[in-house]
Amino acid sequence: MKKFTSLLLSLLLVLSLAACNQEAATTTPLTGQESTGAIVQETTTADSTSADEPETPAAKAEEVKGVTIPDFAVMVNGIKVDNVMMAAYPTYSVAATSVNSAGTESTTTYVGFAMTDVLEAAGLTEDYIWIEATADDGYAITLTGDAVTESTTLLAVTKNGEQFNTSPWFAPGSSDVTGDYLKGMVSILVNTTESAPEGIDNTMAEESDPADKPEGAPELADKTDKVTFEDFSFKLNGAEITNNSLEGLRIFKVTASVEKKDGTVSESTYTGYKLIDVLKALEIEDYSTVKAIANDGYEVELTKEQANSEYTIVAVEKDKELGEEGTIWLAPTLETSSSAYAKYVVELIVD
Repeated sequence: MKKFTSLLLSLLLVLSLAACNQEAATTTPLTGQESTGAIVQETTTADSTSADEPETPAAKAEEVKGVTIPDFAVMVNGIKVDNVMMAAYPTYSVAATSVNSAGTESTTTYVGFAMTDVLEAAGLTEDYIWIEATADDGYAITLTGDAVTESTTLLAVTKNGEQFNTSPWFAPGSSDVTGDYLKGMVSILVNTTESAPEGIDNTMAEESDPADKPEGAPELADKTDKVTFEDFSFKLNGAEITNNSLEGLRIFKVTASVEKKDGTVSESTYTGYKLIDVLKALEIEDYSTVKAIANDGYEVELTKEQANSEYTIVAVEKDKELGEEGTIWLAPTLETSSSAYAKYVVELIVD
């Protein structure tokens, strides 16, 4: 009888322990794969908080009065629009924040006329899907979509309180790309279709010599979209410049003849970017000299006049060959002396 009682007690103890374990398994939080629901809920909450973080305020156009408007004239789809025509329209101020190709962020205040008012003054009142602004040196910027008619897109007569030197600025204040801003704007093209306005040739010519081409100057052949460079790198005032830094700039090919120290004449073809376009893309405007330093320490210094020439090329290729270790050439192709050129350039210093 005692044995039977002991056996019964042992059986009851085993059943009791099993019941406790089952209850523990039921009440213990799930882990691993089966706890996905709880983990997802927590992650979703964190993501939602991150999404609610404040963003950088968008540029706004604010009307300003008492602005002195200098004389200017801009061709809009072949129609002349000047300061007299725009006198009846309000002026606006836009603080535009943008980042240049070197990664530097800056905020610039432009004051001028809304682009929609400029188009209206030219008798153009439709909604346009693209706009191309061209500078007096031939440099052009094209934007599409809302940027054409946004209130922050200006024909600007001042930049940080300073009036323009020759022609107004094109300032699409909603753009955060410094290269979309243009100084010295002389013409505007807009259209309601993908093509250029009817009767206006908007194609980029193969040969792109300036209208005031100096006598004896070589030909500038525009090779944009026809040439792809391998990796190159150089420094400009300490900032590293690479393929990505100059993406979007027009590419030119120039064949120049120079006289060497021994009196012999050689001819070479340089392919690259205009120096003035490179400096403009990096927002470098005020300078007196540009010095090129080669990888062997050799230096060449150009005057401002030489640097501003349409024919001075930052060349990635010479006779279709790349420079040593991705270096470049500085080729002032109006110069006939080889001593004015620099090869295997690793740094440009603009002073």
